[in-house]
Amino acid sequence: MTSLRLGRLDVEIAGAELTLFGRIDDAAALGGLLDRIGHGEVTIDTDGVSFVNSIGMREWIRLIRGIRERGDTIVLTRVADVLMAQLNMISELKEKVRIASFHAQYVCAACGAESAPVVDVAAHAASLAKMVAPRLPCPECGAPMDLGDFPERYLLIFKT
Repeated sequence: MTSLRLGRLDVEIAGAELTLFGRIDDAAALGGLLDRIGHGEVTIDTDGVSFVNSIGMREWIRLIRGIRERGDTIVLTRVADVLMAQLNMISELKEKVRIASFHAQYVCAACGAESAPVVDVAAHAASLAKMVAPRLPCPECGAPMDLGDFPERYLLIFKT
C-alpha cells in the first residue's frame, strides 16, 4: 500500500483501490495519481472526505476522466455526502461510474437523531431508480429514519 498527502487530502492506494480522507480542494492534484493506480476495476472509497470545492471537483473530474480514458471501470464506495451532491449536479460524472454505496443525511422522527448512514445501492436499486430514499433504522432508537434533505441532492444519479 502507498500513502500520499495531497495538501489536506490523504490518499491510500492498494493496487486498483483508492481510499480518500480529508479535503478535495485546490491542493488535491488527483489527476497526478493515474500512474500509481492499478488497472481494471478501480474502486474509490470516499468515506473520509469532509469537504469538496470547485477546484477539487476539477481535480476529481481529471481523475475520473483519466481512469475512463485508460479503459478501466470505476466503482465508488461509501461516497461522502459532500461528494454525492456534486456527482448529482455534474452529468459527466454519471457516465461509466457505478456507485456501490453512499452516505446521505437522515433524520429520525421518533427521537430526533441525525445520522449519515451508508446506503447500499444494490439492496435499494428499485427505490433509488424512482428517486425514493430507503427508510433506514435509527442508530439511537431503531425507528425508521427518513432522508433529511431533498432527494435530488442524492438520488438523481440513479434515476432511470
